[in-house]
Amino acid sequence: MSTSITNDITFREITRELNISIAEAIMLLTELITASKGRGKSVSRAMECIRLGSEALKNKEKSVRFIDCVHASLEERIHLRARTQSDIRYIANRFIKYCPGLSNRQIRSISSEDCRKYIDQTFSTPRQRQKGRLILSGIFSTGIRKGWCSSNPISQVRSPLIKETRIRTLTTGESKILLQTAARLFNGECLPAIAIMLYAGIRPHEIQRLTWQEVDLQNNAIYIPPQHSKTGGARQVTIQPVLKKLLKPKDNAQPNNHKICPRNWSLKWKRIRQNAGWGTEQPWIQDILRHTFASYYSAYYKNWNTLQLEMGHSDTHLLRTRYLNLDGITHTQAKRFWKGV
Repeated sequence: MSTSITNDITFREITRELNISIAEAIMLLTELITASKGRGKSVSRAMECIRLGSEALKNKEKSVRFIDCVHASLEERIHLRARTQSDIRYIANRFIKYCPGLSNRQIRSISSEDCRKYIDQTFSTPRQRQKGRLILSGIFSTGIRKGWCSSNPISQVRSPLIKETRIRTLTTGESKILLQTAARLFNGECLPAIAIMLYAGIRPHEIQRLTWQEVDLQNNAIYIPPQHSKTGGARQVTIQPVLKKLLKPKDNAQPNNHKICPRNWSLKWKRIRQNAGWGTEQPWIQDILRHTFASYYSAYYKNWNTLQLEMGHSDTHLLRTRYLNLDGITHTQAKRFWKGV
């Protein structure tokens, strides 16, 4: 029997065992040889092509959809604050909304260029893109720990350049009107929280977590525990004399375990701002009270190191670039601010 006939019989037997037709075998072989064309022997390159393709297939089968990785990421972070989890959920849902097909895409197949495109499609400002990049990085980190992807594509996406702009401060007159309005409305129950933000620089979200237990009038200190702090670090803020007057205990003082912010705080705080003159024509700036505190503190006490500690910053860079607005603030104005005049 000739060699060609023997090979033909062997080829037929092999295709029969593999449960494919001769035509299908020839088609697969042609595709393989074509895909592996290049330098070197075609057989060895074809074998390498098979090996790499096999690994890619295993990786694809081992991966999960983007939406599944998002859920796993949230489960890993169940110990974090509800607001942090809400941010992750909101950002992830926004990506899914503005990037068709992302939800069901295998997490391992997403490249750095894909991530860059998703971020640009979903967000319009540098700060939003920075937040989106951070959330995506956390989702991919979960994927790596679970074995669903081998690397974090976000590491190759440059963080957006954010140019910090200074936020204006309240004048002493505006501060006085705001406090007077707070004292007049809702039986004055919102005044302590507003006064603490203005004269102690406590962040808006921090004040909503604080209770009267963290306010020590005897030692003139407000304690911010790690679980209430934005940065996760504890700090102590000094109660200045002007603030102590506004926090002076009354006969109907709240128990220590009660929150400083009253019920329906958000609605009441908005109503106070509107009555004090802030609205459509003069929008309220989220961190204006914290910036006001920092600027008047620096102008009067002239101690950036202490201010840095009281605000919970790791250094003075952010104070210098964004928080301090000393233009036009004289020592006399700063003195009036801290005297509550």
